[in-house]
Amino acid sequence: MNTEQELKRIQEQKRLAEYKGEDRVIPAKELLDEVKSDIPAVTYNTGLSSLDDITGGFINGQLVIISAATGQGKTSFCQSLTENFIKNNHHVLWFSYELGIEEFMEKMPDQGNVFYLPRQLKQGSLAWLRERVIEGIAKHNSRIIFIDHLHYLLEMQKMAEAKSVSLLIGNMLRNLKTLAREQDVLIFLVSHIRKINLTEVPQLEDLRDSSFVAQESDIVMMMWRLRDQHNRELWTDETKLAVRKNRRKGKLGEIRMKYEDNRFVEVQPEWSGVQEPIKYKKEINVGTMIL
Repeated sequence: MNTEQELKRIQEQKRLAEYKGEDRVIPAKELLDEVKSDIPAVTYNTGLSSLDDITGGFINGQLVIISAATGQGKTSFCQSLTENFIKNNHHVLWFSYELGIEEFMEKMPDQGNVFYLPRQLKQGSLAWLRERVIEGIAKHNSRIIFIDHLHYLLEMQKMAEAKSVSLLIGNMLRNLKTLAREQDVLIFLVSHIRKINLTEVPQLEDLRDSSFVAQESDIVMMMWRLRDQHNRELWTDETKLAVRKNRRKGKLGEIRMKYEDNRFVEVQPEWSGVQEPIKYKKEINVGTMIL
């Protein structure tokens, strides 16, 4: 019996040693050289120097989450990124489910010939979205995709019938990540957070409905507006943007932005007049000191 098993093992090894399929096992360096020789790497800078420093620039194949509470500027921030990408001669494809076309276009650049929209939107169909992404590549070389927002891609009936909405969202995120890699595009996906006190700083665990939103993405960026330091009832026009996850570079950090002329621009930390929210506050007694 042992002799027969050994013979079968040797025969199997011999057969696979001659295997030439596309999925054959090869040295890692050889595979990397093949990938690099296929398509030159493209890095997309945002024009926000601190953000570009943290992320190292965005690249094709990434799935990037932009999240914040309602009314904190997610869509406006995506539109600001769009304008900066257009200035660098990149073509952008938008899926704007949340805003009507007239409202959406009010804050978009005048050069409407270098960003693109479907004439009609179809909700709850990733297959339809995939076809439009491929169409955008074929017709306009649109390699940067904005989707506003995640929950419009989910069928309400499936969500109602699903035993686990979290797993349903996780599957959707995995399919979007696969789409980004297969079609060599960069996808920005807007995602809501659960209801929190607006004086709190949003964290990864605040992403709505599923931990898979953070797990399946490459980069997670979260936004929150700051309040006036003298009157906590008033909002300022300053916003914090935090990179909470960065799979490619590992670097995390925050930048300060100011909203002016329908665009987010970076400002220096010493810009005054605001008070930042604090989510976690601990008192630690050290002798006679309280930290």
